[in-house]
Amino acid sequence: MQTYKTIIIDDEENSRSNTKSMLANYCPEIEVIAEAISGMEGKKLIQELKPQVVFCDINMPGMTGLEMIDGLAHRDFCLIFLTAYSEHGITALKAGAIDYLLKPLLLGELQGAIKKVVHHYEQKGAPAINVSQDKNLVLINHSKGFTLIDYKDIVWLEASDNYTNLFLNTGKKIVASKTLKEFEAILPSNVFFRIHRSSLINIDFIKEYSNAEGGTIIMSDGTSIQVSKARSQEFGEFIKTRAVTPK
Repeated sequence: MQTYKTIIIDDEENSRSNTKSMLANYCPEIEVIAEAISGMEGKKLIQELKPQVVFCDINMPGMTGLEMIDGLAHRDFCLIFLTAYSEHGITALKAGAIDYLLKPLLLGELQGAIKKVVHHYEQKGAPAINVSQDKNLVLINHSKGFTLIDYKDIVWLEASDNYTNLFLNTGKKIVASKTLKEFEAILPSNVFFRIHRSSLINIDFIKEYSNAEGGTIIMSDGTSIQVSKARSQEFGEFIKTRAVTPK
């Protein structure tokens, strides 16, 4: 069985002990490798030990769990927030948590969160399909499994926290469990251009461009997308390399 290295960050000793005990007794997929009593200590352990899963309390003195996570330069782990306050749920999910659990922990909810962790890493470890292969297929992971699509059918992509919305020329929308940065790395750079921090477009589906108000692109599906001022000049040069000059 695959096990996942885990750190528990919580200023309450009883809470840490309870979480660790429940994981040891009921979640064999989890291997607790360290504990921290503060956000500062937790941040240091994450950087040193590089865990695959982090359980983190939200309300801690000195540095909250949200502040600690926001201060990490790189984050490559599944985050599960622990909190005694249900109103933190939306905030936790916006921070990129795979789940949040209310204290005191309920076994069913804890096991449900671990199932999400296992699913995340199983999907992450699925064989990647390179876009240079036949039919230009791209593997799109999502909550119900995966979908294979031809990258030429993607009109544009929109960032949504740790997920990405893909808009296809069929009118279909897919929510993928990859970041926009990850898609930018695997999609062909001569076809897709990052015109904004939250938008990656297929230039073959550009319908119209206006340089008014910094630049706006109209895609074939009618979507209007703003061009970032920082990327407008680079975008102009990029388009010139693709344009056909009349004879």
